[in-house]
Amino acid sequence: MSKPIRVETDLIPSGLYGAADDWTGLTITRQLARPLFVEGPGRTLRPGLLHHALRLDEKRWDFALRPGARWSDGRPIHARDIARHIAAVARQAGPFAWLVSLIEQIQPLDPDRLLLTTRHPVGDLPALLANPVFGPRHSDPAVTSGAYTPADGPPGEIRLRATGPWPDVTYVLSSGAEHGQRLYDSGAVDITCPTTFPVPRWAHRADYPDLQVDDLDIAVALLPPSSMAAAHKQAIAATLDRQDLSRRLHGALSPLDSFTGLWDPHRPTAPARSAHELFPAAGRTPIRLVFPDFSPNQETARVLADQIGENTGLTLRPEAIEYRAYLTELHTTHREDFRLVLMASPWPDPVALLLPFTRRPADRLPGGPASAFKDIVHRALAADDLQDRLGHCAQAEQLLSATGEVCLFGRLRSAARLRVKNYVSPPSGWADLSVCEPPQD
Repeated sequence: MSKPIRVETDLIPSGLYGAADDWTGLTITRQLARPLFVEGPGRTLRPGLLHHALRLDEKRWDFALRPGARWSDGRPIHARDIARHIAAVARQAGPFAWLVSLIEQIQPLDPDRLLLTTRHPVGDLPALLANPVFGPRHSDPAVTSGAYTPADGPPGEIRLRATGPWPDVTYVLSSGAEHGQRLYDSGAVDITCPTTFPVPRWAHRADYPDLQVDDLDIAVALLPPSSMAAAHKQAIAATLDRQDLSRRLHGALSPLDSFTGLWDPHRPTAPARSAHELFPAAGRTPIRLVFPDFSPNQETARVLADQIGENTGLTLRPEAIEYRAYLTELHTTHREDFRLVLMASPWPDPVALLLPFTRRPADRLPGGPASAFKDIVHRALAADDLQDRLGHCAQAEQLLSATGEVCLFGRLRSAARLRVKNYVSPPSGWADLSVCEPPQD
């Protein structure tokens, strides 16, 4: 029996499956629940538990299960199991219930076929179903649909037992980015956390032949204080020098000024502009810039504070907050602070990061109740062709950017040190660890 593959994690998630409210929770859910469709490198999409998709009309899809799909206890997985799980996620009202709410009805046609009806036309429903939250969960927590089942472990570890001829996995909690590197250097882990490679080490990444770097569909943004006037918020966004920020972070972030830029990484970003005239009384009272307490956010916050101070006169005071507070208090306790946020795309589609804004009350929609924002986003959602979706998304982003409430400035990059072979990180970062070959003794 091979030794377990040991993976550094920067946190122990508070929930899995439909209760996952963070990116790490979804990466672990990906191991326990086999996705309905699998996101691969280069934005490819491959069959998962579902191996066939037929669009019947603009809202109805016919899906067939992969032949021989089974639970970890050997019993077959049926269409009703997937339908039951999706209904359960919708009832949980958890962080991904909105994602499931796009599905109006899910009907098993026979043991291995499903009919899905969506509330709005969805041009690429299989991509939506690639999110790990859709992978079915058994009523018995010890039984799973994925490559692993949960196993007991000591505090600070999450242990997964393999359901096939591949090594077990153990997630090992680190206390910080540098601690994770020390764990790797000492042989205590075989894969480092891909989102916390220390910024100073990015400057010398050529010295790490075991480092694999990938672009992630995670946008990094600044949220200005909620009560700040829209014109001032727009001015803050215009003061950010995204190219300079990327250089000062040694490439840990790549420049980004729009969600559609995730699909066009070579598009230029606008140069920074001064806005001192809009902030004549700036600098008298420091304003907090809060960020989740893990790398590279601290370094990013410092650069943002420098740039905004130089171009507006505002004095920003970077301050780390605990991850739980970051998830729950950004729009309450910290609504009048500047806030550094990471926005992970919930499925591989340019419309995915815009759709949540359509769920607001009419008077809070980008552009106001008379704007066409919601209609434009829904046209993007319905489009069959990717270029059509990108075009509609670009229109919607113009309305969103006019509010100034989300100042995009970077795309997070994955950087994992590896002793294993065959590690593949798709843009979501939800890697399948069962394909990895462990290090040789």
